[in-house]
Amino acid sequence: MATVLVADDDPGVRYALKRLLDASGDYEVIEADGCEAALELAASQKPDVVVTEAAMPKMTAIEYIKALRWACPRAGIVALSAGGMHQSPEFATGLASTAGADEVLRKPARNEPLIEAIARLLH
Repeated sequence: MATVLVADDDPGVRYALKRLLDASGDYEVIEADGCEAALELAASQKPDVVVTEAAMPKMTAIEYIKALRWACPRAGIVALSAGGMHQSPEFATGLASTAGADEVLRKPARNEPLIEAIARLLH
């Protein structure tokens, strides 16, 4: 069973993503509520895929995605973003892609494209 780390500072988003992934029965889901917790779990648990908000507090999208890539170099990274106070969703996902995210999706991500992105990264 593949391990997926879901990282988002919004508990509602984490809950929805966890429910979606749990319902498939194909993934063990672990959760992080911010970039620091995500980096700790990525380094210790070595998930197969990380599904994360690209623009988290305390780090820029580029710093965060690069740090994730260093913490778990073999994991696929799906970056999600609705933008933020000072950036558009396209800008945030563009930064995440430049920093090394394998897949980028705009929030709210539809279920099917997200599941397809995870499946691509696992095969």
